[in-house]
Amino acid sequence: MSATTPPAARLSPLDAAQQAFGHTRRHLFPFRFERWLALGFVAFLDQCGRSQAGLGLRLPGGLPDHGGGGGGKGPGPVLSDVGAWLAAHVMVVMAIAAVVLVVVLCFTALVLWINSRGVFMYVDDVATGRADVSRPWREHAARADSYFAWSFGLTVAALTGGIVLLVAAALVGIRMARGHGSLAAGIAALVVLVGVFLVLLILSALASLALRDFVAPLQMRTASSCGTAVTLFLGLLRAHPGTFAVYVLLKIVFALVLGFVVTVAACLTCCCALIPVVTQTLLQPAFYFERAWPLCLLRQLGYALLPPVPIPPVPTPPVLLPRSSDVTFGTKEEPPHVP
Repeated sequence: MSATTPPAARLSPLDAAQQAFGHTRRHLFPFRFERWLALGFVAFLDQCGRSQAGLGLRLPGGLPDHGGGGGGKGPGPVLSDVGAWLAAHVMVVMAIAAVVLVVVLCFTALVLWINSRGVFMYVDDVATGRADVSRPWREHAARADSYFAWSFGLTVAALTGGIVLLVAAALVGIRMARGHGSLAAGIAALVVLVGVFLVLLILSALASLALRDFVAPLQMRTASSCGTAVTLFLGLLRAHPGTFAVYVLLKIVFALVLGFVVTVAACLTCCCALIPVVTQTLLQPAFYFERAWPLCLLRQLGYALLPPVPIPPVPTPPVLLPRSSDVTFGTKEEPPHVP
């Protein structure tokens, strides 16, 4: 007989989500407060610098009104005055910008270093079903440092690109305000710069998602550096682009639903649910599921950090006993009577 090749595992982000839901239910219920609190703290470290990145920023509602009629300055003279002041105080502006940039980079490095430790701590706790804090902090220090170097490099590259695009947009705006060049060319340049800026944001978000959801678990599974895990992930991405595209789309939908749930929880608790660690503790099932989801997908791809999917026991068929009318007792048959 010829040997048959076993069928390949079915890759499905939806199946991975279903498996992550079962993993979450097994390890978080029945409810234990001390376990949820420890996992909430670790989840906060894992989310540090990510979910609250865009909060608190407000765009100005418009230029102030300095009076009716034509007596006030329009946007053109205002931009021209700003450009003239910047040109007259170039050294001061550069010094202030350098100091601000150094402070921002130092704070960003600290947040990302803590986040790198938290990423590996939460992966470890979800994969093992534990709620440890100190052990995974020490155990994955070397891998977290390698991950931090890549994460910080990505952040610096995105920040540098964003600053260059913003400076270019400001120069285009000042040039338009001074009347240099055509208005259509200036508007077209601004549209291109805004488009490039949006593309940069999307690529940075996708790279950050790939690092956290797949590269860090691959580091743990293969005991390798972040660079080696990145190469391994790129190979998986080239082999299964559709699977990862569906995962990203589903992840966006999940993020929108989770944001709505957090908003409702904040309204019901007078914003107490937005306190750090409290949010992650109250909504621990959602964060636990979100962290287990890519691990289940990696298990389908052959890189298992989670235990195998539990197979439900097959019920044994009941034993059918014979009815009493069908039971024949051991009586001897009498031979026929011969006259």
